[in-house]
Amino acid sequence: MEQTDVQRMADSVLREYGVPLRVAGISHADAGWTIAFATTFPGGREVKVNLRCDRTSAYHVRESLKRSLELTD
Repeated sequence: MEQTDVQRMADSVLREYGVPLRVAGISHADAGWTIAFATTFPGGREVKVNLRCDRTSAYHVRESLKRSLELTD
């Protein structure tokens, strides 16, 4: 899975759940990805999420991202 795929999934999850964050950066980690989010409001804090996925399917990355951001359907 490429970094652009992870970027698209992260943007999609933020948009779908109305989370007031934007992707600030993505880096490849040992067993997954580290995604940094910045708030869309001035003075907000940055949030970093470490995705540890055994599988690299879009479904598993998306579900891991939702769990990390504490989003529910």
